[in-house]
Amino acid sequence: MFKKLLLLLWVLVIHTAFAGKKYSAAIDVNAVKEVINDAIAWQIKNMPTTGRAIWNPQFTGWADGVFLSAVTDWAHYDNSRDFKKWYRKIAENNRWEVGNRSLNPANDIAVSLMYGRIWLDDPKPYYIVEKVDKWDHKMVMDLFGGWVPLIPTIERLDYQMKYYPETDNLLFENPQNQERWCWCDALYMAAPTYALFANITKNDAYREFMNREFWETHKALYDKEEKLFYRDTRFITQREANGEKVFWGRGNGWVVGALARVLDFLPHDYHSRDRYATLFQEMMKRIATLQDENGYWHTSLLDYETFTSPETSASGFFTFGLWWGINRGLLDKNTYLPIAMKAWKAMVEAVHDNGMLGYVQPIGDAPQNITAEKNEVYGTAAFALAGLEVARYAEMPK
Repeated sequence: MFKKLLLLLWVLVIHTAFAGKKYSAAIDVNAVKEVINDAIAWQIKNMPTTGRAIWNPQFTGWADGVFLSAVTDWAHYDNSRDFKKWYRKIAENNRWEVGNRSLNPANDIAVSLMYGRIWLDDPKPYYIVEKVDKWDHKMVMDLFGGWVPLIPTIERLDYQMKYYPETDNLLFENPQNQERWCWCDALYMAAPTYALFANITKNDAYREFMNREFWETHKALYDKEEKLFYRDTRFITQREANGEKVFWGRGNGWVVGALARVLDFLPHDYHSRDRYATLFQEMMKRIATLQDENGYWHTSLLDYETFTSPETSASGFFTFGLWWGINRGLLDKNTYLPIAMKAWKAMVEAVHDNGMLGYVQPIGDAPQNITAEKNEVYGTAAFALAGLEVARYAEMPK
């Protein structure tokens, strides 16, 4: 009885905290642009400067990298606020570098999706100079070639592939496995970058490496009965207070986001493409059943009695997945559109009057309860990706 009262209290808190919001959840391009542009603008003005360790530095670390890459996708669709100027300056100031060499190298290349998008906006050949006749800044940059934004990423991708440890399992406790994709977040941080740079550089080895390691992580962490991913092998034997298995909301959000992004980058005739699409459909079918009555998902996907608060980074990636799948014909519109609309409404309701997205779980690896005042950049990233797909749907002929 106490848990039911606590859940009811959370529902009342949500409706009270966000009552009278100015943002509309209408499936309308202008409404979507307003809320997404405001959310991104607020986040840019409030980029975190604390809580960033050497393995997750500002702007080049995984957290900011996830946000920056989402902003580039959004700005490619709508640059009315000139977000391109902001992130290009960040890229130039950081000399196109990836994250600091870390124990989890997948995290180091999350920011590279931004660099790839910058290059794709104005692609150039590797060399753009035919004769060295004047030694100045422009000549130096020309000698670097048109791939200046790509070089640090390419170097890191090549390094990771060359020195990837050979282990016979992905047990999280094995120190060598920290160099591999032994936690489900890594699928979002690294797999899309390898898939995109395979296209840009025409180096198929990137794609084959990505494909091999993606399915190794799947084999180690995917629960075939629940159709969900464990965050890492430590959680396989753990149980929630209600006796259910521990499936972290954002962790599964990372996987859904990774599948959507990888599928966008894979050639249509790629030999494993159908396998990714099938996994996406399988997961989304299960995830759709876990949406709460207000349209959200929680930090623990199977224990909403203990973890009563909604969580918008997981909800954001699932919302993105729903609309992305509908737009590409991978999810049946009649079945999933009501769920997607409910999810979008919930996400918009979580945005404060000033544009801040609330209810984002802080950096972590396991479920926890949070409040409406919690925000982090990857939550806004998920929201922006979801909004992009909602806007695309709104533009489609009905």
